[in-house]
Amino acid sequence: MNNNGWVGRSLRVDLTKIKVTVEPSTRLLKRFIGGRGVGQWLLFNNLRPEVDPFHPENIMVFSTGPLTGTMAPASRTSLDTKNVYTGGVASSNCGGHLGPEIKYAGFDYITIQGSSKNPTYLLITDGEAEIKDASHLWGESTWRTGEILRRDLGDENLRVASIGVAGENLARPASIIVDKARAFGRGGPGAVMGSKKLKAIAVRGTGGVSVAEPERFMEEVQKAWVKIDRNQSVKARRMNGSRAFLTTGNEHGLLGVRNFQDEYWDNRKIENIRQETLNERYEVRKLACFNCPVYCSHFYKIDSGKYSGLMCEGFQLNIDWDFSAKLEIDDPEALIKINALCNELGLDIDNSSAPIAWAFELYEKGIITSKETDGLKLEWGDASTVIELLQKIARREGFGKILAEGSKRASKIIGRGSEYYVSHIKGQDSIEAIRSDKGWALGCAVAPRGGGHLDGAFQSHRTPEAGEPHSYDSKPERVVWFEKFKATVDMVGICYFTTVWSDQNLLGPEDIANLFSTATGMKLRGDEMMEIGRKVHNIEKAFNTLHAGFTRKDDYPPERFMVEPVKAGPNRGEKLDEKMWGRMLDEYYRIHGWDIESG
Repeated sequence: MNNNGWVGRSLRVDLTKIKVTVEPSTRLLKRFIGGRGVGQWLLFNNLRPEVDPFHPENIMVFSTGPLTGTMAPASRTSLDTKNVYTGGVASSNCGGHLGPEIKYAGFDYITIQGSSKNPTYLLITDGEAEIKDASHLWGESTWRTGEILRRDLGDENLRVASIGVAGENLARPASIIVDKARAFGRGGPGAVMGSKKLKAIAVRGTGGVSVAEPERFMEEVQKAWVKIDRNQSVKARRMNGSRAFLTTGNEHGLLGVRNFQDEYWDNRKIENIRQETLNERYEVRKLACFNCPVYCSHFYKIDSGKYSGLMCEGFQLNIDWDFSAKLEIDDPEALIKINALCNELGLDIDNSSAPIAWAFELYEKGIITSKETDGLKLEWGDASTVIELLQKIARREGFGKILAEGSKRASKIIGRGSEYYVSHIKGQDSIEAIRSDKGWALGCAVAPRGGGHLDGAFQSHRTPEAGEPHSYDSKPERVVWFEKFKATVDMVGICYFTTVWSDQNLLGPEDIANLFSTATGMKLRGDEMMEIGRKVHNIEKAFNTLHAGFTRKDDYPPERFMVEPVKAGPNRGEKLDEKMWGRMLDEYYRIHGWDIESG
């Protein structure tokens, strides 16, 4: 097998032995393409079920795809490890420039095992790697860590993935931040990295990526770029990122208001934080991940007021799920500050906002008081209190020490009926409102990593063949299709925003297969790539069964979503029906070929 599209080498890092080893990668890549496929296979075959996520035996796999770093719109890197919330799969995916740089430095993927006694960082440059002392970096923010490494190593083009104080303190919501604003977030990978005393990974490469059929590959690249460039939803993302769909998302019940007490937010509050408002007041320029035609991000500067002088990259729709609707914060400058702070501290915005919103509702209902919250009054819309709690979570200080465990674990500590108000799936905090769109709901609930819309979930109003959003019919078929498709997308290194998940006129399986085949010379059709995606999803299912003991009951939504209906908006009265949910699961398992009784 030639190495076109791939580099043909991987890096194994043992932090216990302070040892790095270069190994061939082609055999595994031929079976599982790259990215998430490689990561999940290595995770399944290298971990015993009894290994705790924080144990040195847990591994972290940073894996690129064969299209990553080529002229295709592919910048993504997958990170696979054991989930600190669930004990099952944690799979995260990051854009930016890290993945291409790993390829240019001479590696397809990096496997990290063991744990150092003292803080370290990993330096990778053009086929070589070295484990270096990071004592001077411990305690620094992710932003400052990158600045110090670029200065000390004399290279402004160095790409840095690092943890902040949240990861150092093993706060479960800890993320890994890449170059200040991209993140490996869900599943607590920053906490895993912190348990290994690995502060950062710094990468610089001057190589390239060859392709098997340059002329044909560039023809396929051109087709993909034209398809993306002319798409109307892409044009909306260029202007406003995924927040272009904030208002329509609200209409379709995608915003969980006040910790999911409702699924429709007052449009007057949305008006205050519309992306057009942020663009007009704060935008300096638009930004893109490596070689991406969408360039959906923004760089902001606040010139006056409480946060005067703050300059940072902006945010996507998640901020509205997490901090706007869920906590009723409609101050755009506060949201910019919160997003920047999470990135500096190394906190995943999804997993850090959830326990805060849960605590706010407990406070509202009198289950907890200011005696438990370090004297803080938890009142909806109070951004200053949210900012203080984020600091406490990252440092595991006071009430933040409880919230740093995630909502489910925190509810076991507090008790008093607080468990009912936790929105979690498989133990990890869920961020998605799921009462209204039944296809979206099913995809989120069965997601292997627990509570996530980026596996099989889809929005029914964008997927006509799935039928009416409130109906339970035809949803399992589409969820299974998108599960296979997302695994395929993650294997090759393409961004989900450029695919049919975002708009049915964007890149589909055949487009991806054509790019892959002309890049690698390994001829696969779209359905054949989707079949490999199915195998990857089955590996994740098997890992969850063996390591976390998940069964059918773990594919059900939180009780609240089956008891309390939506109170306002177009979806008023909608909730999930337990009997109909069971029928959906039966069909979902049948399509997969899994046991219907056990799941």
